[in-house]
Amino acid sequence: MARSGRSWRRGDSTERATAAPDLGVDGPPCPQIGTEVWWFNTRLHDGDAEFGLVFYLMRHQATRGDGTRLDSHAVAWFRSDPTAASHIGETWLDSGAVELARAVIGTDKAMDPRVRRATLEALSHNRPPLPDRELRRPVRIGEQGLDLDFGGVGRLRMEDDGSYLVEADGEHSGFTLRLVPEKAAIGSFVIRGFVPATARRSSRCVPRLAVTGSFRREERTMAVKGRGWYERAVGDPWQHPRRGPNAPDSVWNRGAGLWLDNGWELAVTHGTDAPFTSPAVVLCSPEGERVEAEAVMRGSQPWTSLATLNTYDTLWDVEVPRLRLNLRVRAWFPQQEIRSMIFGAGMLQAQADVEGTMAGRPVHGQGLLAVFRSTRIVDFERFMTSIGDCTRAEIDRLYPEEPDAGALAALTGLEDRPQLLDDVGVADLHAALVQPIRHVTRGVSKSLRPYIMTASLGLLGVDGERYRPLLGAVEILHSAALIVDDVEDRSPMRRGRPAAHLVFGEPTAINAGNAAYFTFDRVLSRLLPADDQLRLRIYQAYMQAMRAVHAGQALDIAGHQSAMDTAVATGRAEPLLRRIRIAHRLKTAAVARCTAEISAYIAKASEARKTALAHYFEAVGLAFQINDDLMDLHGLSAPAGPGGRASTKHTAEDLRAGKVTMPLAHAVELVPAERMREIWRTVRTGDTDLGTVTKIVKTLEEHGAIDACRQEAHDLIEQAWGPVQSLFPVTYHSIMMRALGSYAAQRERE
Repeated sequence: MARSGRSWRRGDSTERATAAPDLGVDGPPCPQIGTEVWWFNTRLHDGDAEFGLVFYLMRHQATRGDGTRLDSHAVAWFRSDPTAASHIGETWLDSGAVELARAVIGTDKAMDPRVRRATLEALSHNRPPLPDRELRRPVRIGEQGLDLDFGGVGRLRMEDDGSYLVEADGEHSGFTLRLVPEKAAIGSFVIRGFVPATARRSSRCVPRLAVTGSFRREERTMAVKGRGWYERAVGDPWQHPRRGPNAPDSVWNRGAGLWLDNGWELAVTHGTDAPFTSPAVVLCSPEGERVEAEAVMRGSQPWTSLATLNTYDTLWDVEVPRLRLNLRVRAWFPQQEIRSMIFGAGMLQAQADVEGTMAGRPVHGQGLLAVFRSTRIVDFERFMTSIGDCTRAEIDRLYPEEPDAGALAALTGLEDRPQLLDDVGVADLHAALVQPIRHVTRGVSKSLRPYIMTASLGLLGVDGERYRPLLGAVEILHSAALIVDDVEDRSPMRRGRPAAHLVFGEPTAINAGNAAYFTFDRVLSRLLPADDQLRLRIYQAYMQAMRAVHAGQALDIAGHQSAMDTAVATGRAEPLLRRIRIAHRLKTAAVARCTAEISAYIAKASEARKTALAHYFEAVGLAFQINDDLMDLHGLSAPAGPGGRASTKHTAEDLRAGKVTMPLAHAVELVPAERMREIWRTVRTGDTDLGTVTKIVKTLEEHGAIDACRQEAHDLIEQAWGPVQSLFPVTYHSIMMRALGSYAAQRERE
């Protein structure tokens, strides 16, 4: 290989490279350095089609709490196929990486405690959660030059002729590639303020290599050739086992490595959280000269991963004024997220195409976009509700903001005869059927049911992208039930807004709510063939849930006052509690259970898995409703805007209306009998003032009714989690499901 500072002749042109600032690309690992990454990006052809392949070897060194050294290693590769829009790969870690993650998470007091507990529980057996796998054997480092063998899975060696031999042997794929430099190495970036604020990272790259070799996928092996980019980055540790409570998350925002068809290459790194001591772009000219310049990156076309709920821009405009370079970098397709504990939860590594101009002349190219977002979850509720934007986008397709004849034809069952609407006031239909649903779905919501849908699909190993429309369908179902519920309960407020019946009138609200129950049919008919048995099973689960919801609402309308009278008179709470639990199971938990069952049918899960998942999410729904009853005592709220919250129900709204909820029922056997009779006489009429209710709430707290509700919710989750834990592998999704259960059981931040 031609090293930095040397010149060589290829054909009729002489290529030059400047001296490296602090390291080479082909030397052995540096034991005194905290972080090292060997990274290759390639564009390959197999004779039929083009695909992209990214390969990483990573080494990290940190210090344990006892002062001893902790080494960790990881291997990752991912193949992107633009024709099939598929992104597959493998990630492998050693036990040191798991130990490091456990230590970092265990001391991260900024992380949501529910997520922290769930993650530590998953890592307690010292194995990484899937899709990460454990390296087959210890890492081997050669004594001379660049010679790495990471557990028999990933290998990198520099050959005597200056080429690089890169090999991977995974569970489902692997490759053997030889990369021959066509340009010399150049210095790339030196970045300060990485993580922590004093940390530094530097890198050098070989921006253009010729690649030949083979790629294996399952049992098929194909010859490949193409071009490549090699970069070696070193720096201080980015993870610290003894992080303080205010330690920042590991964030490197975005960057790109691009080849242009005019012979230029450029590496762009841009971050909002770290100052740069070098220009934002380093270019390599056709002659191999290193050029530094300032650059601007602007992202657009955001995409939210349903697996991690990270949002990434997938189209980037890059401007380098000094060189009159203006590029548009477009990801092949959005779903190129790498999901691994290595990156917290995930990062976007997207193969991209480039077009633009340089000095006024058209230019095209290829490359890779890298976008790494903060993945620390500091508030599980806010994390979960971030799926709301995806949900609202799907609702907009079904219930558009402006009158739309096509959407209204579907709403009215006239898809095959839309002309019948020609003589109907489309604006009137839109106002009567669409606007009430949009009103309630635009309020502040926790998005529990859409989150259950995508998370349960992920837990079952299904890519949720195809089933995005179901997010809107399950939220519309829930919102429709709320509209009718508010009419029947005379509720003044829903999701921080006036209830729909107060805005549109009771007849319109009831009709729009009932019509919205059939939205699920519209969505399912597009997702699954009409003659598919799967569709029939899903319909059956949905209709069963609908029957349950209406039965639960019937019990709610009837109320529990008579049962409460008996409970207060006898001092026995259990018959009353059973009645309330049944109402909650039918009215609230049935939809959560149905959502999980639909996911299990889509995944073609075994009966045992379907049952365990259905029971768990039913328990989540019950626990969630118990906590709704608790939180009603002080008023309900939900995340709204950056860092803020909005009130969604008034303080003690149910108690002031004389409704019998779980805390009041548990109080029957916990509050002294005379005081309990006094409380019930006071609230039974449904016109109690706020001051009196506040005193009653304090009594419930002092005598353990609140704690009894919390314990019941906790026990529900724990009992239902056992079968799920035994039937499903440990994955990122199972960790989030465990955290969801803890959140449902105790919603207040600990």
